[in-house]
Order: sequence, then structure tokens, then C-alpha cells
Amino acid sequence: MGNVPTKLEDDRPVRSGRSVSVSATTSGGNGGAVATRTHRASSLVGNLLTSRSRSNSGFYSANPYKRKSTKEKEKLKEKHARQLVVKYNETVDGGFLAPYGCCSIEKLDYDAKVVRSLIIDRKLAPFYTPLQDFDDSWSVNEVVKIVDGLPLHASFTPELEEFEGVPIGDLSNPDFDYLIDKTLSRREQRRMRSKIFNARLYQKRIIWQENENERFLEQKLEAKNHTGASNQYLPNDSLKYDMYKQGAECPICFLYFPEPMNVSRCCLQPICTECFIQIRRAEPHFPHDENDSDSQDENKDPNLLISEPANCPYCATPNFGVTYEPLKERRTGIQGPSPASYVHQEPVKNDESSVTGKRRGSLAAGHPQVITSDAVRPEWQVKLTKERMRLARRSANATAIHVSNQLVVPNHDSQSPRGLSISPRDVTISDSPNTWTSTNAGDIENQMIEQAIKLSLADQKEQKKRRHSAK
Repeated sequence: MGNVPTKLEDDRPVRSGRSVSVSATTSGGNGGAVATRTHRASSLVGNLLTSRSRSNSGFYSANPYKRKSTKEKEKLKEKHARQLVVKYNETVDGGFLAPYGCCSIEKLDYDAKVVRSLIIDRKLAPFYTPLQDFDDSWSVNEVVKIVDGLPLHASFTPELEEFEGVPIGDLSNPDFDYLIDKTLSRREQRRMRSKIFNARLYQKRIIWQENENERFLEQKLEAKNHTGASNQYLPNDSLKYDMYKQGAECPICFLYFPEPMNVSRCCLQPICTECFIQIRRAEPHFPHDENDSDSQDENKDPNLLISEPANCPYCATPNFGVTYEPLKERRTGIQGPSPASYVHQEPVKNDESSVTGKRRGSLAAGHPQVITSDAVRPEWQVKLTKERMRLARRSANATAIHVSNQLVVPNHDSQSPRGLSISPRDVTISDSPNTWTSTNAGDIENQMIEQAIKLSLADQKEQKKRRHSAK
């Protein structure tokens, strides 16, 4: 609604220096948009009142729908970024608990706690360090030498173009308000703060990962110089070779990873964990309806918003999910022997399974072995509900503003529609400025809601009359 004030829940008193009565008049110039809003007034009122009742109780204190402050959001984002740091001493079967690549936070917005738990429980393949190329003819020494040269994490680009010229200040100081230009408008200040925060967070990610990289290299050098005292977190040569002697290519990123990989539940195609976690549901949107394509979102029912589950990137089957069957003989790291003490064992084979292909048919999305893309982003329902609430508030505000335009001073020559006159007792504001006589901000809001309902009823009656006269 542009710059029009839209908060209906403000507890501050509305100040006026005139006496006002409510007169419900319909404006023909608003056309179908107003009619649509009034038709939906009762449902929007229900959403609004539900939202108000929650905000006035203790419900929001431990509720995911509670609106967080900017600083609270920043703290959560920074906490998530810390969980994306690859640590050499957090390994599962030779892989790690954080992704190798340096994608943006927006692409890695999965639930890190959930993914870490799935990897530790061996329900999802760990984040392996990938190979750019692979050759079956590599010898044992060649494979070990290649693995020894692998970094802990991909290199960050020191300066991103989107952060060029953005001040970051002292990263050790959590307060960076002094970097924001106070001469800007509030909206521009918010944008500037967001840009500065993202630039600072990007530099922090670089520092955090570089610190881990240094520790990793120091431990590798120390283990190399003192062969008798190997680090328990570093893999021995046997584990290095067994992991990378058979590289499997991910069809999405075209990098090579140790087997076994995650396998799609539907078409049994391999996919690395790093690609899997970037597949998500569609953003909340209205169903594609050609007949209603020109209608604005605020004129649609918020309850019609949907968020479709992700499709398989290979066969487009809905509710994309994967399964993972780890090798028992390679169980090392968390909940297993240390990587340094790994001993090669021949893979166990039986009649039902083999090393290369354990599953031959598709599985349902609800199967216990299947990890869906929704499982790593369990807040998708909260996100959808929040968007519905946001649109409901926006629509309710638009309706309320339309009704508020019907507030006419007593001397104004305007007639109310038949059956919609409201007595002066409904809304009375004192001639004395800055003083309320018989109502407050909450009462005005209730009057607006009541007026919206009456407008809706009047519109329905008018349409019934037209249909009756047309027969």
C-alpha cells in the first residue's frame, strides 16, 4: 500500500481535532478490487482477530511465528554460518558434517542441526571432499598423494562484486551501527544495514574457515614429521585409498565422490549431499490460474497460497527424496573407530544386496529410509503460514483503509447506502484535540472491521437483487 500506514494493532491513541461519524459509502471508482476485498472481509477479519489474540497472550513467547527483531535475525544467521564451517575433527566415515563448497548463505539455508544428525546416524551421506577428475588406473600411491593434497574447504573469493565498496568496520565488534548513514531514510538505512551485515558475515566465514584450515594443515604436518604419534582424527593411508579408489560422479555438479552416494528414491540416480541440500520447495505462490492471472495478490484469498514439494531433478517425480546405505566396514569417526585406526576389510556380500546396488525399486516418500528435501528444511510449513498471514494482514489493511475513507465529517453531503447507516454512538471523537471521549484505537479498528462486514453483506444483497431482476 505504498507509504500508507497499515498497522491496525498500534496501541497509541489516534489523535484528531474534529468530531467524526461513520458513514458507509461505496465507491464505484474502486471497481472489482473493492468488491473482491469486501467479499472476503469476514475471513480476513478472522485472520486479523486471531493474530491479535495471539499477540496479546503469551503464545508468541515460544512460537515460530513470532516476529523477530533485526538483531535476532542477524544472530540466528551468524549462528547458522558457524555451523557451515568444515572441521577436520568432525568426521563420519571419512566425510565431514559441513559442505565443502562456498555457496551463499541463501543456497545453504537448510537446517544444519537436522543434516548433521542425519549424517551422524548414517541416513545421509557425509559431505565428502570431491575430486575434479578420476582415473581407474591410479595406483595406491597416486590416490594417497592426491587425497593428501585435498583442502578442507574450497577457497572463498576474497571480494565479491555485490559487497564492493560496502564498509565492514571492526569485525570483532558486534555493533556496527556507526557504519550506517543516519541521513538516509529509514528504509534505506535498513537496506544499508542488511548489506553491511551480509558483507561482514561473508568476511567472518572466510576467517572462521581459514582458522580451521590452518589447524588442519598444522596437524597434517605434525603427523607427517612424527610418524609414531599420528593424529586420531586424520585418516590413515588405507582409509584414503578405500574411499577414493572408486570415484562416483554426481550428475548435477559433475564432481567425483567416494562411494556409496545418496540415491534418489524414485529413479535410483546418485546425488551428492551438497547438491541434495540445495534442492527445496517452491516459494509460496498462488496456483497458476489463467483466468485470474491479472488479479493482484492482495485481492486473492491468502488461504489459497501453496508451496509445492520439490521434484526429482532427474525424472521430475514430486516429493524428491534420497536413500543412503553406508558401508559397515568403513564406519569411522563419530560413533565409530578413529580414522587413524582404520583397518581395511573386504566388503560383506549376501544374496539380498551388493556393494554397488543395494536397492532395485523405487520407494515411497514416506518410507523410513527416505530422506526428503522437506526433511532438511522442516520449517517450510511455518514459512508458508507466515506468508499467508502476511498477505492476510495486507489484505485486511487494504480493506480497513478503504473503509476508513468512508469516515465523513457531519457537514459532508454524502448519503449512506440503504440499510447501512450507523448511529453517532458507533464512533465519536471529541472536538478537543488529542483526546478520546468514547473510544480508542482498538474500538476504531473494530468499527472498521464491522464496517467491512456490512459492506460485504450489502454487496451480496445487491448482487442477489440483480440476479433476481434478471430472471
